[in-house]
Amino acid sequence: MRAIAWFSCGAASAVVAKLAVEKYGDACEVVYCDTLAAEHPDNARFMVDVERWIGRSVRIIRSAKYASIDEVFEARKYLAGIAGAPCTVEMKKVPRFAFQQSDDIHIFGFTVDEADRIADFEQNNPELHLDWLLRDRGIGKKQCYRILESAYIALPAMYALRFQNNNCIGCVKATSPA
Repeated sequence: MRAIAWFSCGAASAVVAKLAVEKYGDACEVVYCDTLAAEHPDNARFMVDVERWIGRSVRIIRSAKYASIDEVFEARKYLAGIAGAPCTVEMKKVPRFAFQQSDDIHIFGFTVDEADRIADFEQNNPELHLDWLLRDRGIGKKQCYRILESAYIALPAMYALRFQNNNCIGCVKATSPA
């Protein structure tokens, strides 16, 4: 049995990685699906800071088919819409599916504020064993910011630019800054 904390370079995923390592110890692996080339350069710094904080390296997995989100958009001829964004599928979901094992415990950085998102995820992924550490501890996004700040970890630059999430620069799913 493995516990996998899925790290995204976001504040909530950093805090959940710390909690997962504390809860599961050596059975926990922190994994990042590589979209770093399309993200703010500060995310590399943030990942190193988080690795130091949680006391282990983040394992980076990649798409076997695409090297970048731009390659996905070119191949699929689609950016985003009602069906979501193909970059998320190809650069995050497909590598996750290839990496995961049937008995893994999956830990995502969904906060107590995201009950609808959690319910949708559970409905769309009934085969997964999930541990909602942030939700179950009543931890919201703003509390994640405070936890990181108390650990002397500067938030990723995209938050300072007033984005609600730390996605790729120009994320095709993003809304405008606050």
